[in-house]
Amino acid sequence: MSPLPDMRSLMSQFMNTSASDRTPQDLRNMLASTLESRERWRSLLYQAVDLVFETDSRGRIILISPDTWLGQPTTAFIGRPFSALCASIDVLQPHAGTPASITPPQGSPLTVILSSCPFHDNEGRVTGTRGTLTTVSAPLSSLANGAAPLPEHDGIAILAAVTTALRKAIVPRLAAAAAMEALLEPLAAEGALLDTANPNTLLYSSSGLTDDIQAVLSASLTQTGTIVFRAGTRYAMISRENIRSLEQMCLIVWRTTPWSSLERQLCQAVCSLLAGFWELDSIHRRILLDSDYDISSNLLNWQGLKAEIERRTRRLDQEVMPATLIIARVPGLTELSKTRGFEAGEEALKQCVALLRKAVRPTDAIGRISNNIFGLWMDGGDRFAAAERAERMTAHGIPILIDPPVHLPLQLGLVSREANAEETPETLLERGMLALREGLAENRKWRFSHEAP
Repeated sequence: MSPLPDMRSLMSQFMNTSASDRTPQDLRNMLASTLESRERWRSLLYQAVDLVFETDSRGRIILISPDTWLGQPTTAFIGRPFSALCASIDVLQPHAGTPASITPPQGSPLTVILSSCPFHDNEGRVTGTRGTLTTVSAPLSSLANGAAPLPEHDGIAILAAVTTALRKAIVPRLAAAAAMEALLEPLAAEGALLDTANPNTLLYSSSGLTDDIQAVLSASLTQTGTIVFRAGTRYAMISRENIRSLEQMCLIVWRTTPWSSLERQLCQAVCSLLAGFWELDSIHRRILLDSDYDISSNLLNWQGLKAEIERRTRRLDQEVMPATLIIARVPGLTELSKTRGFEAGEEALKQCVALLRKAVRPTDAIGRISNNIFGLWMDGGDRFAAAERAERMTAHGIPILIDPPVHLPLQLGLVSREANAEETPETLLERGMLALREGLAENRKWRFSHEAP
């Protein structure tokens, strides 16, 4: 059997022949060539895509080809809505290379590329759509955001590093800077963290913000979530979270390569974590301002110690008794959290407070004035008793039994209050701090304030 003539030449010959001269054989040859051409185009199409489908105006599949796919028949989808195949896609909208996750007749979900084009009637109404599906081997996340490649880092490990950095730092601004560094280094990116209530104040910045990024920031002040855009030759990303203490916290990162969807989720998670940390710190500080106690050490803060001194001095004046305020400084106490970790810092604070409590009587008052400065109030303690107490306290410093053990120095500034004196707690604190500073300048472990009030 001789091969059929070429389709183009056969078509030209058929069109140039009058209807009266066309024979049944010509019609059969024309039909056979048309079918062969259709099969060739269909074979070529199946080399480029895996499925061809068509839907009606309600999105129900009315045609799907080929008849089998992944070893299973596709006829089960005829008459069913396209959402049965892919629930996350509106098939009646145009799509050009949209990544999607679909559920085949049997087996686990697959990642495909969807291309479709709706067709309309004369009045512009959608009467259906026609499209193709192509199975891809790469995960869906690698196809988002302009086909950015999968990151070569571990997002869980980055989140763990950010959390560790937040727990090690004491001051929120230092914690935010440490967390940003833990985020930016594995992403090979630059970044900034800012408070949108005061846009001129950067909480952290690895480099200056470009004009393109500033423009996007100004145009999206009320938005939340994450946006990705081009800033010159760089790919930038902005994540925003609303918090109570400020209007918003804004995390900005940029680099020369595109961002994947996994990296977008990672940066949004870090932004939420930082916003929550900042918000809780603000609430904590507000509680402390209204409280007389330091929560971390379970001691009086300066506000509580001041009220206790005022209450006790009234009784001491009635009984004509003196008192002594000891300002104790423990250098290196707060630095242990940075060098040894959060748990070691908490244990060191606990042991330091226990030693200071033993240095005074149970009825005396003790408070925490700042991170490593404490105030001890001794009822009825004159200058000689206070000097003897100070000598014993500074003889051995503050031994901290952690692994490995640490021996911290103890420096004291003392000030006595005579009965019926006009000094206020603020004046006593000022004189005690001055004695402490003068003792440090003189390289002495403790020093008395002998100046008159």
